[in-house]
Amino acid sequence: MKKTITLQSDYSKSSFFNDGKELFCNTPQFQTEFTLFGTFLMKSNNRQYTVTIFLHEFIMRIIEEKGERHINLENVCVKKALHPKTQQLGLRISKNGQFVEFFGEIIEMWKQIKKFVIQTDFSLKYKLGQKLSERFSSSVFKAFKIINGQKVAVKIIDKSLVQRNNASERHQLINELTILRQINHNNLLKLHETFESDDKIFIVSDLLEGGHLKNSIFRFRYSEQETVILMQTLFKSLNYMHERNIFHQDIRFDNILLRDQQDLTSACIINFGKSEIIQQNMVSSKNLNFYDQTSLIQFIRKKDILSLGIIIYSIFSKKLYQETQILDELLMKNYESMSDLEFLDLNPLLLQFFEIFFTLKGKTQMDSLKCSEILNFDVFKLATARRASKIQGIPQQFNHDFKRTSRFAPKCSIKEQQIISNFQYILKLPTISDSSDSKISQNHSQSPQTENFISSRLLSDEKASSIKPRYSVLKKCLSPNI
Repeated sequence: MKKTITLQSDYSKSSFFNDGKELFCNTPQFQTEFTLFGTFLMKSNNRQYTVTIFLHEFIMRIIEEKGERHINLENVCVKKALHPKTQQLGLRISKNGQFVEFFGEIIEMWKQIKKFVIQTDFSLKYKLGQKLSERFSSSVFKAFKIINGQKVAVKIIDKSLVQRNNASERHQLINELTILRQINHNNLLKLHETFESDDKIFIVSDLLEGGHLKNSIFRFRYSEQETVILMQTLFKSLNYMHERNIFHQDIRFDNILLRDQQDLTSACIINFGKSEIIQQNMVSSKNLNFYDQTSLIQFIRKKDILSLGIIIYSIFSKKLYQETQILDELLMKNYESMSDLEFLDLNPLLLQFFEIFFTLKGKTQMDSLKCSEILNFDVFKLATARRASKIQGIPQQFNHDFKRTSRFAPKCSIKEQQIISNFQYILKLPTISDSSDSKISQNHSQSPQTENFISSRLLSDEKASSIKPRYSVLKKCLSPNI
């Protein structure tokens, strides 16, 4: 009597991401270049046979004897599988109750597809840390990858709260995952993996430990040049999205975080729930013709650019504006909201930049302006241009930065010391105070000359007076008044 093999219950049928479609999909209509990933043993419908697999982003192409089939890997459920006879490790891919298993060299393939699929073993891979933020239906935690201790951020979403509300939250969640899977830029949030349990969804992404940009702007003093570099960084990331027809539509201070609190070039744009992907030749559900689609894309692009412009203007003016209100006024051609522009003491190139954004002078230009064109503005030359020195006769071979440095820095030649001292006398740099009132800690050079100097000084002073405690000698050696 044959044993009846009962398959274990398939989680993909009850998955939050189940859209009711079949596992195998139609051949893609667009032309794609697939990457060969090798030959695998495939098990499907109690049959097993050898197939060749190709991948293009989230589309899997399976070449078998009878022809070829395709699987859209986006939001399919994936589990590890062991072959019952050979004990070879494989992957079980399932959707809406249908499944297929692949056995072979799956490591490289797994690296390619893990960003697109839904896994179920979050607690086996990550350990949760402190809570970073909380909203109505979700919380963000710091977490650690168990295998190597890597720090990540995990957004945990309560499925019951999302499903209980209207369909917009569910749409925003799926939309955000779709967009995160398509972007790969240092100044945009990077998605790692997605997991699902019976009651929660886990979205693993980069941990941005620098906090909100808004906090750093008002905590630290940044130079005009540093802020221009921040402008350039943000417009480059926005240009990256727009080139891929992705429009954020919710750019504000709360959606910009820093990887490093004191590094403005580490700014990252997050929260893509309201973002849209709009293709020029896409057939719209609203039956828009080509002219209307072009106007729509120009309007949404302008909205993103103006939103970023308001943030940059707030940084220079040191004022927090009601971003949504001002954006609405600017989109309605009301330019009086930025009336204090003329009172800012800024570089003429910066003033010219803001005039294009917020005055009637740039009204026509703003309607069709792109990020790629903005990045060619003269204002971004300030990020790399050096300020012209008023001192004549500075030798080009000496590029000294006259700032307070350690007294134990490597010594220059006598000629160089004479030139530097003359420059310092002309510049009238303030002397370093050694009073007890000064709390400024100095950064001492770690060069070999420094270590040799301190070591020899300690030895000579201890030999001269063995009664002196060692810490007092060390304190003397590190004093700036030697």
